[in-house]
Amino acid sequence: MASTWDIISSILFLGIFLGVVYFGIKFSSILSDSTTSAQTSLKSKGVTYEQGRLSLQTDLAAPSRQEYIANTQAAFERGGRIMKAHKDAFTFNKSQSQNQEENQPSPSTSTSTTGLDGDKRGFRRTKKLA
Repeated sequence: MASTWDIISSILFLGIFLGVVYFGIKFSSILSDSTTSAQTSLKSKGVTYEQGRLSLQTDLAAPSRQEYIANTQAAFERGGRIMKAHKDAFTFNKSQSQNQEENQPSPSTSTSTTGLDGDKRGFRRTKKLA
């Protein structure tokens, strides 16, 4: 026969479990209501989200081919200027011990492809293109 503690602990566990389920259902309904209210407010602004698709309603015309190409070229130029201005951000710093080991010339290293500090320069193709 079950003791009183077994019955009390079972009822307590059942109560906690039912409370978690109840608050989970309440939370999902609150989340669903907020989602529908957000969708209706966005729909009034011209943004529609249905079945995983987003559509925007605008009064602006799509850019022409020339405008699109000009904007893309300008973006590449801006990126190039930023990369050139921050060239140290695109390098890897080596520790002192690695620099000392790499500065020692090896017999297989050719002097035409190495700089003054021993770094290899240039491009070496590793895969043959078809």
